[in-house]
Amino acid sequence: MGRIDVVLAILKYAKPDLKLDAKNSFEDRLRLQKYVFIMEKLGLNLGYSFSEYLRGPYSPGLAMDYYSNADIVKELKTTHELTDKEREVAEKMKIVVELTPGELEALSYLVLKGWLCDNDALVNVGFYKPHLTADEIKKAIDVGKRTLGCI
Repeated sequence: MGRIDVVLAILKYAKPDLKLDAKNSFEDRLRLQKYVFIMEKLGLNLGYSFSEYLRGPYSPGLAMDYYSNADIVKELKTTHELTDKEREVAEKMKIVVELTPGELEALSYLVLKGWLCDNDALVNVGFYKPHLTADEIKKAIDVGKRTLGCI
């Protein structure tokens, strides 16, 4: 299974009871897209290419992987043993997996745009993502600074 197996192992480490129904839930697909985008930004080279879409970063390759492995993804079934680097990423992901879909969208958009540590981050994201609340954006900024720093 390759790279999706690594993703599942990291998510299982970060939150063992996490369920992701990528086949039937748009919200779970959005969360998975954002989780993997953040993993990549934490320095894990999984080889997924992301482009900007309506709800933030999106990878067609990742979508193909989770659709073709939907049952395994749903239960986080993996036998992959984490490397030291992957475990380091998984530790940081513990806080990221607790974010709501809106907070994840805000965080990934902040990182995509390079606005995470800008003084105008709240205003900028609010302007381009008016469906997100100020609280969601503030939480995303806080978690982003704690996990990614000012990248």
